[in-house]
Amino acid sequence: MGIEITRPYVPILVPVILLFMYLILKKLKGVVRKDKLILISRIIILILIVTGISDITLNLKGENVSTVFLLDVSDSMSGFKNEGIKFIDNALKEIPKNNKAGVVVFGDNASIDKFMDASKEYKQIKSAPVVNSTNIEEAINSSLGLFDKGAAKRIVLISDGEENQGDVLKNIPVINKENIDLKVYKVENAVGDEAYVEDVKVPDNISIGEEFSVITKIQSNVQTKAKLTLFSGRDKKGQQEVQLQKGTNTFVFKDVQTTGGFKSYRVLIEPENDSNKSNNEYSCFTNVISKPNILVLEGTAGSSAGVVETLKSANSEFSVISALGAPTTLNEMLEYKTIVLADVHVDDLNKGFMDNIESYVKDYGGGVVTFGGENSYALGGYKDTALEKILPVNMDKKGKNEVPQISISLVIDKSGSMSGGEGSVSKLTLAKEAAMNSLDNLRATDEINVIAFDDKYQKVVERQKVQDKEAIKGMIAGIGGGGGTSIYPALEEAYKAQSESSAKIKHIILLTDGQDSFGISNYTELIGNMNTGGITLSTVSVGEDADNALLGKLAEMGKGRTYHSDKYTDIPRIFAKEVLLSSGTYIINEEFTPKIVSNHEILNGVLVDNSLPTLLGYVGTSTKDKAIEILSSNHDEPILACNQYGLGKTVSWTSDINGQWSRNFLTWNKGAQLIKNAIYWTIPDLSDEGKISITQSGDEAVVEFYSDSVKNGSKIKGVYSSEKGESGELELTQEEPGKFVGRVKLSDLGFYTFNIREENNDEVLNNYNGAFSFQYSDEYKFNKNKDKIDTLVSEVKGSFINKPKEVFIGDLKSSYKPINLTVPVLIIAILLFLFDITYRRLNLDFKKYFHKFKIRFNINKGKLNRDVYKQNGENASDNRRVSSTVNDKDYKSDLDSSKISSSQSKEEVITKESIEKRKDKKNKKVDKTEKKSERLDTSSLLKNKKQREN
Repeated sequence: MGIEITRPYVPILVPVILLFMYLILKKLKGVVRKDKLILISRIIILILIVTGISDITLNLKGENVSTVFLLDVSDSMSGFKNEGIKFIDNALKEIPKNNKAGVVVFGDNASIDKFMDASKEYKQIKSAPVVNSTNIEEAINSSLGLFDKGAAKRIVLISDGEENQGDVLKNIPVINKENIDLKVYKVENAVGDEAYVEDVKVPDNISIGEEFSVITKIQSNVQTKAKLTLFSGRDKKGQQEVQLQKGTNTFVFKDVQTTGGFKSYRVLIEPENDSNKSNNEYSCFTNVISKPNILVLEGTAGSSAGVVETLKSANSEFSVISALGAPTTLNEMLEYKTIVLADVHVDDLNKGFMDNIESYVKDYGGGVVTFGGENSYALGGYKDTALEKILPVNMDKKGKNEVPQISISLVIDKSGSMSGGEGSVSKLTLAKEAAMNSLDNLRATDEINVIAFDDKYQKVVERQKVQDKEAIKGMIAGIGGGGGTSIYPALEEAYKAQSESSAKIKHIILLTDGQDSFGISNYTELIGNMNTGGITLSTVSVGEDADNALLGKLAEMGKGRTYHSDKYTDIPRIFAKEVLLSSGTYIINEEFTPKIVSNHEILNGVLVDNSLPTLLGYVGTSTKDKAIEILSSNHDEPILACNQYGLGKTVSWTSDINGQWSRNFLTWNKGAQLIKNAIYWTIPDLSDEGKISITQSGDEAVVEFYSDSVKNGSKIKGVYSSEKGESGELELTQEEPGKFVGRVKLSDLGFYTFNIREENNDEVLNNYNGAFSFQYSDEYKFNKNKDKIDTLVSEVKGSFINKPKEVFIGDLKSSYKPINLTVPVLIIAILLFLFDITYRRLNLDFKKYFHKFKIRFNINKGKLNRDVYKQNGENASDNRRVSSTVNDKDYKSDLDSSKISSSQSKEEVITKESIEKRKDKKNKKVDKTEKKSERLDTSSLLKNKKQREN
């Protein structure tokens, strides 16, 4: 038996307490018995409290043994998982008495799957550790907390030993110190033909135009042919047909970058003989140092003329491409400090660009500048898109310039010829799509009705307010193809619907690809009625068979616009634009001089004499509440406005930049300065006071940020995004002065961009961009650490096993069962304290209760004896006489004792005279009792007993 004392200095109080009590007892010699009992109980209570505070543990020798199974469930052991479960289950069936067992499953991390208990089965794995790495060191460390204190310890490791995280040899000292019995079931995995990309190296930083090498290392255990391809982003940079040899193979690509920013590289290998595809890609990145690079997107050729001339004269780094070729990923966008859109329609921008433009500005500090034209802002489909969200202007006009209620009639040709089209999409399908899209430009207070026609018309949507757009779209989607073409009846029905509307703006849009048997003269009266009722008419002709002359004349007479397109995919754009133009307020074609609303830094060097040239037109918008309006029109609508959106900045110029409306500005000597200021204001000024380091640990990216200038109270946060679209946020915590660390789990392999920012009181003080390549795990490489298991077993004097029944074989060092005395002794102290209070307050005499208990016990014993004697047949009477005699004597003795005890229960301290008198009285009573008892028989004794009880 062993004794452990957590606080060895506390028991010193015990002799001090005893000495103190001894001195008190010695001084108080005349203390009565009751006070002595109280004093002794209090001494015991104090000693018990001291024992509890000391935290004493008794280690009693026993046979308790704790066993922990460590089951490797990493990817390299995936084929053995079920066998591993079965091995543990069979082993538990052999577990000896007083043994307990637990299970830890592990891969890159460890997870307790079964806590220590005596159960004899293990049927399934309940935990889910990360399986793309193997960390045996972590698994052993996790198992140590499962062992019962004082128990003999055993670890059973089930693994292939292919550790690629941590170092299992670091566990040797703790295994030896804890006397742990280590048993290893080493699993042998068959390795097939395998080749993989081990590493790709590029310089950390390069300059634009500088040629550099991309060095690729390939590992293979077989001689085979392979195709090796190098990518940078979406672009293929090179390809080689190679012959792989066993061992390490090195190949070199050459490349040149012409734009700045982080550039990702990815190497893909496709071997003829290969068993695992998970390790056939490897990525890396480099930082191309350059001047701030600007991307200019044109809606149509030449629409960015003013921007291009300005950037050329400023010697800026820029690229001009069609909006159709806009970047599709966030990483491609981040190659540019700001993006300029010149009269660009949303339909010309790809989905990837629209999905990422907000994050580009908000999270990574990119800039966006938009210039107007007839294909921009509301006319360009910006409403309710990411572009409207980030820009400083709303697409809807508000305030005093708000557009009044609109009522639209859509008259759509559904004749048989409309079933044709380009490819698999018919003209009728596009017409229905156009009608549904036009709803997005209408408000809930606006009205719409839809009429479809062939040789007769059909009311598809009765005139109603646009409150349930989905229901209206569903009705439009149900339009089916028909026969011939008869325009007039349908147009007349549209006129009737509009004439009943109370809207201030009433407009009809007619779409057809055919001809009508009615001549223009037949429409004169109808169009005249429209003019009288304030109803306008626009027409859209599609294809070569449409009667363009008739439709053009109808639009002219109807005071609307006419459109013709052989490109059927333009139909939705035409409809959406026409709905907005029907209000007559989105394109303002008039000359005016812009007014200066705010003396913003964009106007630096521009306002020499506070005079500005005139503009000839613009697209109507409204300024957002938190945006800054710099220049406005004569209708108090924004011409130039700017905005801070997240980390980035945006600017909107609502006139054009190709000279149609802005020619006076472009020929003005300060015009170029204004354009340059607007663009350069959006270029982020990144601080170089911080440094970002990103490394990989298992399936996590470990982000470290270093800065000595972080303001007190600031939080360091970040965002990240992969090439495949995975994104998220993280917060870094300070681990030491100037060092902040955050971890984030990643799932997509490849290139990631990070932005780390310092926030203080919801304000971003600084932000920093970084990059990272997330690689496949070392689990999928050839392992060079298999021999470590052999070394471990040798150093800790462990053993290898192959069968479940071998798990519990072998003698372990004696185990001890720890019993902590703290709780028991404190409970006893509390009970004793309660006894002390009860004894003192109730003035209890325990001797009196003891004697009463003794009397009752003997009487009951007598009764029991008589019952037994009655059953003894012919000797019953003799036995009763004997029993009666014995009981009489016992009763007499007990009665005397009871009387004595009763007299003693009176006052403890009395005079000598009273003591003598009492003795005399007692003697007389005893004599009388003895004489009387001679005459008593058993029946009288029982009678007296009953009287006493009553």
